[in-house]
Amino acid sequence: MARRIVFFLLFCVASLSWGQQYPQFSQNMFNHLTVNPGFAGTSEMMNLTLGNRQQWMGGFKPEGGSSMAPSTTVFGVDTEVNLLGWNSGVGLSIMNDEIGALSTIYMSAVYSKRWETDYGKLGVGLSLGLINQGIKGSELYTMPQDIQDMIGGGFHSEESFPDDEGVAFDAGIGAFLEHKTYYMGISVAHLNQPKPKFKETYTSYFDRTVFITGGYRFQLKKSPIVLVPSIFLKTNMSSYQIDWNINGILKDKYWGGITFRMQDAIVLLGGVELNNGLRIGYSYDISISQLGGARNGSHEIMLGYQFDLSIEKRKKQYKSVRYL
Repeated sequence: MARRIVFFLLFCVASLSWGQQYPQFSQNMFNHLTVNPGFAGTSEMMNLTLGNRQQWMGGFKPEGGSSMAPSTTVFGVDTEVNLLGWNSGVGLSIMNDEIGALSTIYMSAVYSKRWETDYGKLGVGLSLGLINQGIKGSELYTMPQDIQDMIGGGFHSEESFPDDEGVAFDAGIGAFLEHKTYYMGISVAHLNQPKPKFKETYTSYFDRTVFITGGYRFQLKKSPIVLVPSIFLKTNMSSYQIDWNINGILKDKYWGGITFRMQDAIVLLGGVELNNGLRIGYSYDISISQLGGARNGSHEIMLGYQFDLSIEKRKKQYKSVRYL
Protein backbone atom coordinates (compact mmCIF):
# COMPACT_ATOMS: atom_id res chain seq x y z
CA MET A 1 0.00 0.00 0.00
CA ALA A 2 2.82 2.38 0.88
CA ARG A 3 4.48 1.87 -2.49
CA ARG A 4 1.19 2.55 -4.30
CA ILE A 5 0.68 5.82 -2.43
CA VAL A 6 4.25 7.00 -3.08
CA PHE A 7 3.97 6.09 -6.75
CA PHE A 8 0.66 7.95 -7.02
CA LEU A 9 2.09 11.09 -5.45
CA LEU A 10 5.16 11.07 -7.67
CA PHE A 11 3.04 10.35 -10.74
CA CYS A 12 0.93 13.44 -10.03
CA VAL A 13 4.05 15.56 -9.70
CA ALA A 14 5.49 14.18 -12.94
CA SER A 15 2.19 14.80 -14.74
CA LEU A 16 2.41 18.47 -13.86
CA SER A 17 5.79 18.83 -15.51
CA TRP A 18 7.09 16.43 -18.13
CA GLY A 19 10.78 16.89 -18.56
CA GLN A 20 11.24 17.61 -14.89
CA GLN A 21 12.73 14.12 -14.75
CA TYR A 22 15.48 15.95 -16.61
CA PRO A 23 15.61 19.42 -15.01
CA GLN A 24 14.13 22.36 -16.87
CA PHE A 25 16.19 25.40 -17.87
CA SER A 26 15.26 28.47 -19.91
CA GLN A 27 18.79 29.74 -20.59
CA ASN A 28 19.86 26.61 -22.44
CA MET A 29 22.10 28.66 -24.74
CA PHE A 30 24.37 29.24 -21.71
CA ASN A 31 24.16 25.67 -20.50
CA HIS A 32 25.13 23.35 -23.36
CA LEU A 33 27.58 21.28 -21.30
CA THR A 34 24.86 19.98 -18.98
CA VAL A 35 23.02 18.20 -21.81
CA ASN A 36 25.73 17.70 -24.45
CA PRO A 37 29.23 16.37 -23.62
CA GLY A 38 30.34 17.20 -27.17
CA PHE A 39 30.33 20.87 -26.15
CA ALA A 40 33.34 20.47 -23.81
CA GLY A 41 36.27 22.60 -24.98
CA THR A 42 34.26 24.66 -27.49
CA SER A 43 35.13 28.05 -25.97
CA GLU A 44 38.90 27.23 -26.10
CA MET A 45 39.19 28.71 -22.60
CA MET A 46 38.33 27.66 -19.06
CA ASN A 47 34.56 28.04 -18.94
CA LEU A 48 32.59 28.02 -15.66
CA THR A 49 28.80 28.15 -15.36
CA LEU A 50 26.61 28.39 -12.26
CA GLY A 51 22.84 28.53 -12.47
CA ASN A 52 19.79 28.38 -10.25
CA ARG A 53 16.14 27.99 -11.24
CA GLN A 54 13.14 28.48 -8.97
CA GLN A 55 10.11 27.15 -10.83
CA TRP A 56 6.52 28.20 -10.03
CA MET A 57 7.62 30.33 -7.08
CA GLY A 58 5.36 29.82 -4.07
CA GLY A 59 3.13 27.30 -5.84
CA PHE A 60 2.06 23.79 -4.77
CA LYS A 61 3.19 23.90 -1.16
CA PRO A 62 1.26 21.50 1.07
CA GLU A 63 0.75 22.45 4.69
CA GLY A 64 3.56 21.01 6.78
CA GLY A 65 5.40 19.55 3.79
CA SER A 66 8.02 20.42 1.21
CA SER A 67 7.16 22.71 -1.66
CA MET A 68 6.36 20.78 -4.82
CA ALA A 69 7.69 23.66 -6.93
CA PRO A 70 10.91 22.44 -8.61
CA SER A 71 14.20 24.02 -7.59
CA THR A 72 17.36 23.30 -9.58
CA THR A 73 21.01 24.30 -9.19
CA VAL A 74 23.70 23.47 -11.75
CA PHE A 75 27.47 23.90 -11.92
CA GLY A 76 29.63 23.12 -14.92
CA VAL A 77 33.27 23.62 -15.88
CA ASP A 78 35.06 22.68 -19.09
CA THR A 79 38.20 23.54 -21.00
CA GLU A 80 40.16 22.60 -24.10
CA VAL A 81 43.18 20.33 -23.56
CA ASN A 82 45.77 18.42 -25.56
CA LEU A 83 45.42 14.85 -24.36
CA LEU A 84 47.94 12.33 -25.73
CA GLY A 85 48.32 14.52 -28.80
CA TRP A 86 44.56 14.71 -29.37
CA ASN A 87 42.70 18.01 -29.46
CA SER A 88 40.16 17.38 -26.69
CA GLY A 89 37.80 18.93 -24.21
CA VAL A 90 37.24 17.86 -20.61
CA GLY A 91 34.67 18.96 -18.09
CA LEU A 92 32.62 18.32 -14.99
CA SER A 93 28.87 18.79 -14.51
CA ILE A 94 27.03 18.73 -11.16
CA MET A 95 23.32 19.34 -10.81
CA ASN A 96 20.89 19.20 -7.88
CA ASP A 97 17.16 19.01 -8.62
CA GLU A 98 14.46 19.08 -5.94
CA ILE A 99 10.73 18.66 -6.37
CA GLY A 100 8.62 18.01 -3.32
CA ALA A 101 10.00 15.11 -1.29
CA LEU A 102 12.12 13.94 -4.22
CA SER A 103 15.71 15.14 -4.74
CA THR A 104 18.16 14.09 -7.44
CA ILE A 105 21.87 14.83 -7.76
CA TYR A 106 23.59 14.32 -11.12
CA MET A 107 27.40 14.15 -11.26
CA SER A 108 29.24 13.55 -14.54
CA ALA A 109 32.77 13.72 -15.87
CA VAL A 110 32.86 14.78 -19.52
CA TYR A 111 35.29 14.12 -22.37
CA SER A 112 35.09 15.21 -26.02
CA LYS A 113 37.34 14.56 -29.01
CA ARG A 114 37.55 17.64 -31.25
CA TRP A 115 38.19 18.11 -34.96
CA GLU A 116 38.57 21.09 -37.31
CA THR A 117 36.22 20.60 -40.28
CA ASP A 118 35.11 22.65 -43.28
CA TYR A 119 31.84 23.25 -41.43
CA GLY A 120 33.34 24.35 -38.11
CA LYS A 121 34.75 22.80 -34.96
CA LEU A 122 33.19 19.43 -34.21
CA GLY A 123 33.23 17.79 -30.79
CA VAL A 124 32.00 14.25 -30.08
CA GLY A 125 31.77 13.51 -26.39
CA LEU A 126 30.93 11.06 -23.64
CA SER A 127 29.72 11.71 -20.10
CA LEU A 128 30.07 9.17 -17.29
CA GLY A 129 28.84 9.65 -13.76
CA LEU A 130 26.38 8.86 -11.01
CA ILE A 131 22.79 9.71 -10.14
CA ASN A 132 21.84 9.88 -6.46
CA GLN A 133 18.11 10.04 -5.87
CA GLY A 134 16.57 10.55 -2.45
CA ILE A 135 13.00 10.45 -1.14
CA LYS A 136 11.97 12.14 2.11
CA GLY A 137 9.27 9.63 2.91
CA SER A 138 8.57 11.26 6.25
CA GLU A 139 7.10 14.25 4.35
CA LEU A 140 4.66 12.17 2.28
CA TYR A 141 1.45 12.51 4.25
CA THR A 142 -1.15 14.53 2.40
CA MET A 143 -1.74 15.26 -1.25
CA PRO A 144 -1.55 19.05 -1.78
CA GLN A 145 -4.96 20.70 -1.84
CA ASP A 146 -4.05 22.26 -5.21
CA ILE A 147 -3.85 18.81 -6.80
CA GLN A 148 -6.91 17.51 -4.95
CA ASP A 149 -8.92 20.37 -6.45
CA MET A 150 -7.60 19.68 -9.94
CA ILE A 151 -8.25 15.92 -9.95
CA GLY A 152 -11.44 16.15 -7.93
CA GLY A 153 -10.36 13.65 -5.28
CA GLY A 154 -10.24 13.79 -1.51
CA PHE A 155 -7.05 11.83 -0.92
CA HIS A 156 -5.49 11.76 2.52
CA SER A 157 -3.13 9.42 4.34
CA GLU A 158 -1.79 9.61 7.87
CA GLU A 159 0.70 6.83 7.16
CA SER A 160 4.35 7.87 7.07
CA PHE A 161 6.98 6.31 4.84
CA PRO A 162 10.71 5.73 5.33
CA ASP A 163 13.34 8.11 4.03
CA ASP A 164 15.49 6.41 1.42
CA GLU A 165 18.01 7.00 -1.35
CA GLY A 166 19.38 5.13 -4.33
CA VAL A 167 22.43 5.40 -6.59
CA ALA A 168 22.91 4.41 -10.21
CA PHE A 169 25.58 4.69 -12.91
CA ASP A 170 24.70 7.15 -15.68
CA ALA A 171 26.08 7.67 -19.20
CA GLY A 172 25.43 10.05 -22.07
CA ILE A 173 26.79 10.87 -25.54
CA GLY A 174 26.67 13.93 -27.75
CA ALA A 175 28.03 15.83 -30.74
CA PHE A 176 28.35 19.62 -31.04
CA LEU A 177 29.35 21.64 -34.11
CA GLU A 178 30.42 25.27 -33.68
CA HIS A 179 30.90 27.73 -36.55
CA LYS A 180 31.31 31.49 -36.43
CA THR A 181 27.80 31.95 -37.83
CA TYR A 182 25.93 28.92 -36.48
CA TYR A 183 25.96 26.02 -34.06
CA MET A 184 24.09 22.72 -33.76
CA GLY A 185 24.14 19.76 -31.43
CA ILE A 186 22.52 16.41 -30.70
CA SER A 187 22.89 14.31 -27.58
CA VAL A 188 21.35 11.48 -25.59
CA ALA A 189 21.18 11.58 -21.78
CA HIS A 190 20.57 8.53 -19.57
CA LEU A 191 21.80 6.29 -22.38
CA ASN A 192 21.74 3.24 -20.10
CA GLN A 193 18.34 4.12 -18.57
CA PRO A 194 19.69 4.08 -14.98
CA LYS A 195 17.62 2.58 -12.15
CA PRO A 196 18.72 3.78 -8.70
CA LYS A 197 18.86 0.96 -6.17
CA PHE A 198 16.96 1.98 -3.05
CA LYS A 199 17.40 0.31 0.31
CA GLU A 200 13.66 0.09 0.96
CA THR A 201 10.71 -0.56 -1.33
CA TYR A 202 10.84 2.45 -3.68
CA THR A 203 11.63 2.04 -7.38
CA SER A 204 12.66 4.60 -9.97
CA TYR A 205 14.18 4.78 -13.45
CA PHE A 206 15.28 7.44 -15.94
CA ASP A 207 14.16 7.52 -19.56
CA ARG A 208 16.62 8.13 -22.34
CA THR A 209 16.27 11.78 -23.29
CA VAL A 210 17.30 13.17 -26.67
CA PHE A 211 18.33 16.83 -27.02
CA ILE A 212 18.60 18.68 -30.33
CA THR A 213 19.72 22.28 -30.49
CA GLY A 214 20.78 24.79 -33.12
CA GLY A 215 21.18 28.50 -33.70
CA TYR A 216 22.22 31.01 -36.36
CA ARG A 217 23.83 34.46 -36.03
CA PHE A 218 22.60 37.33 -38.21
CA GLN A 219 24.64 40.54 -38.22
CA LEU A 220 22.26 43.40 -38.96
CA LYS A 221 23.60 45.75 -41.61
CA LYS A 222 24.83 49.11 -40.36
CA SER A 223 23.95 48.07 -36.81
CA PRO A 224 25.89 46.83 -33.77
CA ILE A 225 23.14 44.26 -33.12
CA VAL A 226 23.43 40.54 -33.86
CA LEU A 227 20.23 38.47 -33.92
CA VAL A 228 20.49 34.84 -32.80
CA PRO A 229 17.38 32.69 -33.40
CA SER A 230 17.70 29.23 -31.89
CA ILE A 231 15.78 26.06 -31.10
CA PHE A 232 16.05 23.59 -28.23
CA LEU A 233 14.16 20.29 -28.37
CA LYS A 234 14.06 17.48 -25.84
CA THR A 235 12.14 14.24 -26.06
CA ASN A 236 11.93 10.81 -24.46
CA MET A 237 10.31 9.48 -27.66
CA SER A 238 6.86 9.45 -26.08
CA SER A 239 6.51 13.17 -25.43
CA TYR A 240 8.52 16.23 -26.36
CA GLN A 241 9.14 19.89 -25.56
CA ILE A 242 10.43 22.63 -27.89
CA ASP A 243 11.86 26.06 -27.04
CA TRP A 244 11.88 28.64 -29.85
CA ASN A 245 14.14 31.55 -28.95
CA ILE A 246 15.48 34.77 -30.44
CA ASN A 247 18.13 36.88 -28.75
CA GLY A 248 19.53 40.25 -29.74
CA ILE A 249 23.16 40.95 -28.82
CA LEU A 250 24.36 44.56 -28.65
CA LYS A 251 28.09 45.24 -29.10
CA ASP A 252 29.00 41.70 -27.92
CA LYS A 253 28.09 42.82 -24.41
CA TYR A 254 24.36 43.16 -23.76
CA TRP A 255 21.59 40.82 -24.79
CA GLY A 256 17.86 40.40 -24.46
CA GLY A 257 15.37 38.03 -25.96
CA ILE A 258 12.19 36.01 -25.82
CA THR A 259 11.45 32.28 -25.86
CA PHE A 260 8.25 30.46 -26.69
CA ARG A 261 8.05 27.04 -25.02
CA MET A 262 5.27 25.15 -26.73
CA GLN A 263 2.21 24.55 -24.51
CA ASP A 264 4.11 25.74 -21.45
CA ALA A 265 5.50 29.27 -21.19
CA ILE A 266 6.72 32.51 -22.68
CA VAL A 267 10.17 33.40 -21.37
CA LEU A 268 11.75 36.84 -21.14
CA LEU A 269 15.52 36.91 -20.74
CA GLY A 270 18.42 39.32 -20.71
CA GLY A 271 21.94 39.82 -19.46
CA VAL A 272 25.32 41.45 -19.71
CA GLU A 273 28.92 40.38 -20.16
CA LEU A 274 31.60 42.35 -18.38
CA ASN A 275 35.06 43.04 -19.79
CA ASN A 276 36.68 40.56 -17.40
CA GLY A 277 34.73 37.62 -18.86
CA LEU A 278 31.98 37.50 -16.23
CA ARG A 279 28.53 36.89 -17.71
CA ILE A 280 25.24 37.44 -15.85
CA GLY A 281 21.90 36.32 -17.26
CA TYR A 282 18.34 36.34 -15.93
CA SER A 283 15.09 34.89 -17.25
CA TYR A 284 11.46 34.90 -16.17
CA ASP A 285 8.90 32.31 -17.31
CA ILE A 286 5.26 33.30 -17.77
CA SER A 287 3.12 30.17 -17.79
CA ILE A 288 0.58 29.80 -20.61
CA SER A 289 -0.45 26.19 -19.97
CA GLN A 290 -3.82 25.02 -18.65
CA LEU A 291 -2.29 25.01 -15.18
CA GLY A 292 -1.20 28.63 -15.53
CA GLY A 293 -3.69 29.81 -12.95
CA ALA A 294 -2.20 27.46 -10.37
CA ARG A 295 1.41 28.47 -11.03
CA ASN A 296 3.44 31.53 -10.26
CA GLY A 297 6.29 32.64 -12.52
CA SER A 298 9.65 30.89 -12.68
CA HIS A 299 12.90 32.75 -12.02
CA GLU A 300 16.29 31.70 -13.30
CA ILE A 301 19.72 33.25 -12.94
CA MET A 302 22.84 32.07 -14.75
CA LEU A 303 26.42 33.18 -14.06
CA GLY A 304 29.32 32.42 -16.37
CA TYR A 305 33.03 33.17 -16.27
CA GLN A 306 35.75 32.54 -18.83
CA PHE A 307 39.49 32.93 -18.57
CA ASP A 308 42.50 31.78 -20.52
CA LEU A 309 44.82 29.34 -18.75
CA SER A 310 47.74 30.25 -21.01
CA ILE A 311 49.86 33.00 -19.45
CA GLU A 312 51.00 34.30 -22.83
CA LYS A 313 47.36 34.77 -23.89
CA ARG A 314 46.04 36.68 -20.90
CA LYS A 315 45.17 39.67 -23.09
CA LYS A 316 42.83 37.67 -25.29
CA GLN A 317 39.48 39.39 -25.83
CA TYR A 318 36.54 37.62 -24.18
CA LYS A 319 33.58 37.06 -26.50
CA SER A 320 31.66 34.25 -24.90
CA VAL A 321 28.29 35.74 -25.88
CA ARG A 322 28.97 34.36 -29.35
CA TYR A 323 28.04 30.97 -27.87
CA LEU A 324 24.43 32.03 -27.41
